[in-house]
Amino acid sequence: MALEASWRPFLWVLGPSWRQGLPLGYVERMSGRGRIVSWAPQMEVLQHESVACYLTHCGWNSIMEAIQCKKPLLCYPVAGDQFVNCAYIVDAWKIGVKINGFGRRELEEGFRRLMEDNEISQRILSLNEKLFGNEGTSKAMANLANFVHDIKKLSLT
Repeated sequence: MALEASWRPFLWVLGPSWRQGLPLGYVERMSGRGRIVSWAPQMEVLQHESVACYLTHCGWNSIMEAIQCKKPLLCYPVAGDQFVNCAYIVDAWKIGVKINGFGRRELEEGFRRLMEDNEISQRILSLNEKLFGNEGTSKAMANLANFVHDIKKLSLT
């Protein structure tokens, strides 16, 4: 209902069994400005310039993809390490906002807080550079070289 009230365009990946919980006629009402699909190529979607944010359960792959695509995160952790991941997103890296439910008010407030934080974009760019830019690539190459060196030492003994 929050998506409907927001009047913002959206893409919602929602499996068929979850769609049964939507209000009667919802998919039809939203067809003019939103799409509800069973699957989408996540990286291609996140890379698109029209995507303003990413509502996520805070799985590690989704987080890395969002950072790679420089998208702020609207976080709704569900289980396991998702809560720890969410704490990093919201409290440590400050590149997202946590919501506590899927009610209309919670989502509207989450969207508002996410869009009003003008520094989130800069923090995501900085984190993206650390992970995927020259700094991250150099560290990854150094770590790989050290690993290969250690393996060679082990095989010689």
